[in-house]
Amino acid sequence: MDVEKLTTPIGQFEFMLGGYPTEETAQRLFDALDFQRACQAYLDFMPAMSMYSLLEGQEKGFGCKECSDLVVTADLLDATPFILTGNTESIYFGGNVDLKKDGPTVVEIPPQVLGMANDAYFRFIVDFGMVGPDKGEGGKYLLLPPDYEGEVPEGYFVVRSRTYRVWIMARANQQISGRGEQAIKWYGDNCAVYPLKDGPRKPNIINGSGLSADTTHPSDFQYFVNLDKVIQYEPTEAFGSEQLGLLRALGIEKGQAFNPDERMKKILDTAAKTGLGMARAIAYQSREAETKVYPDRKWEYIFIGGSHEFLKNGARNLDARTLFHFTAICVTPAMVQKMIGAGSQYLGTYADANGDYLDGGQTYKLHLPPNIPINSFWSVTVYDPGTRSLLQTDQPKPSINSFDEPEYNDDGSCDIYFGPSAPAGREKNWIQTLPGKGWFTYIRLYGPLEPFFDQTWKPDDIVKIG
Repeated sequence: MDVEKLTTPIGQFEFMLGGYPTEETAQRLFDALDFQRACQAYLDFMPAMSMYSLLEGQEKGFGCKECSDLVVTADLLDATPFILTGNTESIYFGGNVDLKKDGPTVVEIPPQVLGMANDAYFRFIVDFGMVGPDKGEGGKYLLLPPDYEGEVPEGYFVVRSRTYRVWIMARANQQISGRGEQAIKWYGDNCAVYPLKDGPRKPNIINGSGLSADTTHPSDFQYFVNLDKVIQYEPTEAFGSEQLGLLRALGIEKGQAFNPDERMKKILDTAAKTGLGMARAIAYQSREAETKVYPDRKWEYIFIGGSHEFLKNGARNLDARTLFHFTAICVTPAMVQKMIGAGSQYLGTYADANGDYLDGGQTYKLHLPPNIPINSFWSVTVYDPGTRSLLQTDQPKPSINSFDEPEYNDDGSCDIYFGPSAPAGREKNWIQTLPGKGWFTYIRLYGPLEPFFDQTWKPDDIVKIG
């Protein structure tokens, strides 16, 4: 009997009688197919799993159990919790909204903040504050569940979510909100979240500064356990039929118990670990030409392509979506659109001027030219490539920003130093790193001005100096 043999990178397969796979070939191909689908599901549903872990982390770590429980980083964010690329300058508030449990929910936003609501798949719902419909004056927003059919009262900025669970967040300039007890009072007096049916009530403000929480998603079999929970809880219409079909092939289906056998558990666990490796490659060695901010420098965009939905010419850039959701949170057009004097812009880099990964055992310098183009403030922050969260060192915070009043050069430029120890006389402009561990950094510009967009101002590459 003639046997057709197919040699591939994943093995050799045999077919009989003109095309029938042998039993062994069929099983090994099914194993490969399930593995490939699981890897793709890991990447495709990363936005949902990042949001799930964020909401669960806020509940378990910060105590946000009801919609009126609002965590405020009154003494600024430090490296204690694992939160994807948070900043150490803003006075954040965040909260968990469950529209299935509470129905239509009111969010009262303070004046002069930047914020947004994102759904359970980390899709943009609405902006709050200076780039939102309240235009920085503060206001009342009404979040409606996806299946709501009742009357809609007047006097609110009304938006409908495609999912039941929603994350709300806003960040205030500390010069407006103050810090510590002043920030807690400011948020307590100026914001509130409550079910519409219950009427107004004061928020329960939780000072999250220094509290431990982990909002990073797992990269093992638990990833798919959590994903099943999301699919069971949220409406089917929140996801595409192709997405749901991919999950159905892995045993995750609305209304059905997720009960994989040992074979499938092993495949899913390995796929999650492999997916993590793929995400790291996508984020830290991007193949996308649009990643580069400047043709002659290593700085990269966090949002690629100028779309908060990662769309261009009707197609979704899957790697751009993975890059963002692996490394960051907060989805809003304000982070990608040109908003002179408002919004925010982010630049990231993982490599020095020579193209080598940033090494915590070496000493580096970043030169920021004079007249940094901001209407609000700027910052340079260091992160851990493993957790994508603030690098944990002996310093209170791994960042330098304009609030810190760093030392400027005579021409108004500013040099920032990175390394295990501060260069002599540069202590005020130094961010500590750790030998044996890599790091990456973001430059944030809040209220970016035209010289950023027309690139008449641009930061130098990071240069190794020792």
